[in-house]
Amino acid sequence: MKQRLNQNRLPFVESLEQYKKQHMVPFHTPGHKIGKGAPALLTEWMGKALPYDLGLMYAIDDYHEPERELLEAQQLAAQAFGADHTWFSINGTSGAIQMMIMSAVKEGESIIVPREAHCSVHNSLVLSGAKPIYMKGRFHPRWGIPVGVTAEEAIATMDAHPEAKAILLVHPNYYGVGIDAKRIAEVAHERHMLVLVDEAHGPHLVSSLGMPEPALASGADLVAQSTHKLLGSLTQTSMLHGQGSRIDVDRIQRLQQILMSTSPNYIFLASLDMARHQWVTEGQSLMKDTLNLARTLRRALNEIPGIACPSVEDIEGAFSLDETKIIIDAKNLGLTAQELERELRARHIEVELMKAYHVLLLITIGDTDTSIQQVIDAVQDISDLYRHRIESITNSIDFYASTVETLPTPIVALSPRQAFYTEMEEIPLPQALGRISGETITYYPPGIPCLGVGETITEEVLAYMKQKQCDGYVPNGARDRQLQTILVCKDREIEVRD
Repeated sequence: MKQRLNQNRLPFVESLEQYKKQHMVPFHTPGHKIGKGAPALLTEWMGKALPYDLGLMYAIDDYHEPERELLEAQQLAAQAFGADHTWFSINGTSGAIQMMIMSAVKEGESIIVPREAHCSVHNSLVLSGAKPIYMKGRFHPRWGIPVGVTAEEAIATMDAHPEAKAILLVHPNYYGVGIDAKRIAEVAHERHMLVLVDEAHGPHLVSSLGMPEPALASGADLVAQSTHKLLGSLTQTSMLHGQGSRIDVDRIQRLQQILMSTSPNYIFLASLDMARHQWVTEGQSLMKDTLNLARTLRRALNEIPGIACPSVEDIEGAFSLDETKIIIDAKNLGLTAQELERELRARHIEVELMKAYHVLLLITIGDTDTSIQQVIDAVQDISDLYRHRIESITNSIDFYASTVETLPTPIVALSPRQAFYTEMEEIPLPQALGRISGETITYYPPGIPCLGVGETITEEVLAYMKQKQCDGYVPNGARDRQLQTILVCKDREIEVRD
């Protein structure tokens, strides 16, 4: 049985405070020298914190080879979140995902991923040289939000591709929708595949409070979490958690040395130590309060004319839902997401994202009764202003579903890494049939790539893009936003057609 660590301690924070008390005279980086040479405005903004902004101080601990206080801080985090090992990331969850994927698959090996995965996943494929096998995304026809892969879809993909070394899941997604990660993990392990989870939007999950089950509790091998997104650490700070004998701990440590800065920000690292301590000592209470605020907001929004805020019962196909994610849909007021966002900003409400007819709000441990009431008042005011435009939902209700159902089937000709390092050329789009794409092109909605780097440009792809252009949508990720031309891999047509 593992020894229970003292979660009341903040070892890395304590080491910084002890070092400060020694009144050492710095002849090392950074140049501002514990704040004495900092610009006046920076001192005004961050005066108390500047003495803790130290260079790579071996007197404290080495980020890339921790042995003392930082190692203890990471061990405490591992125990707090239910892992065997934890690595602090100063490059956000993008950095944690890169470490995770590159530790699991090597060049030429296959990994199963959702088509709608975050760009950091696709970038990790370029870095690792792994070849993606895509699972088809599912979108809700009314709300236009991704509802994740089903266990059946994931298992079918694993059955069809036994050569895959790992499967990557997103749980929960941006909108808080969870999947049956436990069942998928069980089947994946039977097939000797590693289970990797992008849990960027789930470091705060407490299943006993009715939230989706955390990925580690579901049996995942490696889990990347955004501590800064939904807990209390500073922006750009995240954690990578690992458990079990399937993971290569030494390889992950080496990847951290390769991918993370050799000048780690100690204030960032200290904030992770503080966030872990806050979560262990106050987390349950904070999340109960946060959930109550979110439920209060959802009820109030659904009573406002022309506004819809779906719960898990409204999102058919969702396995579970994190209630702290609040979707505000103003379609019945005749407002697009951009219009709704502008109206909210005019009333001092800043949203997380906007898409088609809805915006997304994140309710966190930083919210209060006051902030929730501000949202209610703002949305009520917007409804009063536009309620004369209230209209019944038309047949465009199925618009999102149709955009996903018609998405082209991806044909991977080159791994993203092979394509990235291939010489490119720009050619007219009508001449691109049979060529290999040098860029990833996505339309919103649905927010899923219709074409990825290294994929064959088929008639299906060209027809889809043509229809989107006719409907007035602008492609995201394309060098030529009008799509008169497209970037392709040079001299690769013959290889694709052989």
